[in-house]
Amino acid sequence: MPSSRGRSQVKPRRPSTGRPRTTIKAPAPAKERVRSHRGLDGRRQRLPLASRLVLALAVAALGGTVFLTAVGAIGPLVGSLGSTLDAAIGKLTATAQPSTAAVVATNSPIIAPPDAPYTNQPSATLRIVIPTEVVGTAASVRVYVALDGLTLAPIAEVPVGSTTQLQVPVQLTKGTNNFSAEILRGGAISEASPIVAIVYDPDPPTITLSSPKNNATIDSTNVRMNGATEAGADLIARNAANGLTTTGQAGADGKFTLVLPIVSGTNAIEIRATDLAGNGGTLTVTVTQGTGKMTASLSASTYQIRVSKPPGSLQVRVVVHDPDGAPLAGASATFTLQIPGLAPISTTLVTDATGRASFTTSLVGPMTTGNGQAVVLITHPDFGSASDRVGLTFVK
Repeated sequence: MPSSRGRSQVKPRRPSTGRPRTTIKAPAPAKERVRSHRGLDGRRQRLPLASRLVLALAVAALGGTVFLTAVGAIGPLVGSLGSTLDAAIGKLTATAQPSTAAVVATNSPIIAPPDAPYTNQPSATLRIVIPTEVVGTAASVRVYVALDGLTLAPIAEVPVGSTTQLQVPVQLTKGTNNFSAEILRGGAISEASPIVAIVYDPDPPTITLSSPKNNATIDSTNVRMNGATEAGADLIARNAANGLTTTGQAGADGKFTLVLPIVSGTNAIEIRATDLAGNGGTLTVTVTQGTGKMTASLSASTYQIRVSKPPGSLQVRVVVHDPDGAPLAGASATFTLQIPGLAPISTTLVTDATGRASFTTSLVGPMTTGNGQAVVLITHPDFGSASDRVGLTFVK
């Protein structure tokens, strides 16, 4: 038997059959995987630019070190090379720092409102308050003006001073002058200040009267003057005949009413208007106090009443006319009825646009026979007073 030491450790091949071996065909990969496969080049990540530059510098330095070591000059250059590399690496890897931004004046100046927004002077001085942070700097204040309906235009630029107060003289244009200001500092512009308006009005106000007409005759102890002038103007009227005066103010529409006592004969009355800008205008009107008086005419629905079978009510009516004979509206009419057996009955009414007023009362109570009456008293602020009466008879 052969020894185990001489036994071959090679496994014998199987005997060949002479036929070719069967080829095993692997399945093709999915098309989606093929399309999405990037290959090694696609998956390979490149070093950042800064890292590649540092690596290149390191390789160059290594080559230089080898050369300098060979020639004995490595020592003097080690220190400078290290500092050079540190500086280069620092520049490549340092975080970028933003540049210093321009200073922006975010706070706007303030123009103080004038004591009187209306003026008859052609110039004014603007009082401008600036923020404390720009005091004493190289900043300046630019002033703008615009008339009504126009855009703002620059008219002045003044440097800031050592305080927060600036006095800026400006010229005015007739009408409303709208002022604004802003701060300029280091190329930056602040927000604009609120608008402040100054009205320049150099013209005196005109006065017109709708009543009375000049040289009119007034049948009253007072004259009522109705007219118009500038809105808000102060008014004063003086009667030269008696030295009396009265004051008033025009409304928002410019209309006014003044009442002034007059005396018999001619009364020359001067009306003076002073507008908001301080301009004054005058008008003189002459009136004559007449001798005419207003009239009142009283009537009753019945003048004879049977107490045994009285009517349900009694009505009295009055018609009032001014001294010129025209119906007088707004007159006060006080009616008083005196009926035998009853207490007096009284009431006060006002005449309408036709000059009429009427009073109706019920007839109830223990009336007796005899005479009674109806009386009316008319009063008016311009025409004084007037009265009238009618008699009433009460029978069985």
